[in-house]
Amino acid sequence: MNALSNKAFLLYFFSNTFALLGLWIQKIGVGWLTWEITQSTFWTSFVALALMAPAGIIGPLFAVFAENWNMRKASIILKTLMLLVAVLIWFLQFLDLHTLFSLASLSIMQGLLSACYHPVRLVFVSIVVPRNLISSAVGLNSASFNGSRVLGPAFAGVSIALLSLESTFLIALLTYIPLIPVLMYMPLRKRTKSSDNKEKFFKRFFEGGKVALNTPIIAKGLFVVFISAFFVRGMLEIQPTIAGEILDQGSLGLSLITSTAGFGALLASIWIGFRKNNDIKIENKLVSMLILGLIMSSIIGCTTNMYLMAIAFIIVGFASTVVGIGTQTIIQMEVEDIYRARVLTWWSSISFGSLTIGGILLGFAGEYIPLNIGMIVMPIFGFVIFKLIVSLKFKNNFI
Repeated sequence: MNALSNKAFLLYFFSNTFALLGLWIQKIGVGWLTWEITQSTFWTSFVALALMAPAGIIGPLFAVFAENWNMRKASIILKTLMLLVAVLIWFLQFLDLHTLFSLASLSIMQGLLSACYHPVRLVFVSIVVPRNLISSAVGLNSASFNGSRVLGPAFAGVSIALLSLESTFLIALLTYIPLIPVLMYMPLRKRTKSSDNKEKFFKRFFEGGKVALNTPIIAKGLFVVFISAFFVRGMLEIQPTIAGEILDQGSLGLSLITSTAGFGALLASIWIGFRKNNDIKIENKLVSMLILGLIMSSIIGCTTNMYLMAIAFIIVGFASTVVGIGTQTIIQMEVEDIYRARVLTWWSSISFGSLTIGGILLGFAGEYIPLNIGMIVMPIFGFVIFKLIVSLKFKNNFI
């Protein structure tokens, strides 16, 4: 039995998937418009990653506040505000008033809302389903996200090419709407909240990190997430730059390589989400998937063939998603309710913070050296760091 057998989760799954399509359509449109305006690898990377950066930098701070929030109300308010930002992105394009400043500002604004929503989203799935379905729900929730990574970018590329950016942004904002009434009326189970709301803020803040570091399997998982995010996923998030700088294929080429990475991620999500035997230890796959992701990331830098690159992106998308979902699942299963939001947002801080820094550094390097050289060298460097830390810190006794 998997989480789709739960009617509440089934309703949330499909409406949330539809809303996530808008996020990816919007993200690709904003990234491509930035490339058209600036022709800069750095600024295109910066704007594309602005959506992820706040979650990595201030996500754990929001998690401390979010632990005792009403998750339904928080979800509705934050999703409504994100819809309003999407409306503003479309309206400025309708007036043909977008500049680098407007694109960067709106991406950062959306990123701040996403950072605030992130701990809510991570906890939300655990109060929709009973505990025995959490592992499946986490995988399927990720399948929802990564399924939108397949359809969203593909649709965005075709829409930009055949219609216009204005129409693309309009379609994106419309997809946000159906989720809001679903959040209003779907049943949620009660969850355990922190009993002491008077604890000092920073004590609660650092307590989440302490729980993570004092749980060996979580600490090791977070280290794997750091290597994967910094040296692999950072490259996935600057695909508008790769399409413009290396492939020179236009919006349809962008949609192909972004969709194939999402397809690989979707395969990983389905594999995890539809497992019938919950005793399969996903943590046993983390290191092998990390190594595979590093190898294929370096190979991507060696080719300018769009189709070979697309195949490599499928593998990278699969490997990096197994690492991400696997470590999330470990935390969901190992951590008590009262600490879950704090520990999960330490995960998101490491994940999104690392991919943001890695992606921006790669984009910055592309201003001075050929981007493909940076793409070859960066994963090799990541592999060396991983092996050194495993040898020196963990004495080769790893997951």
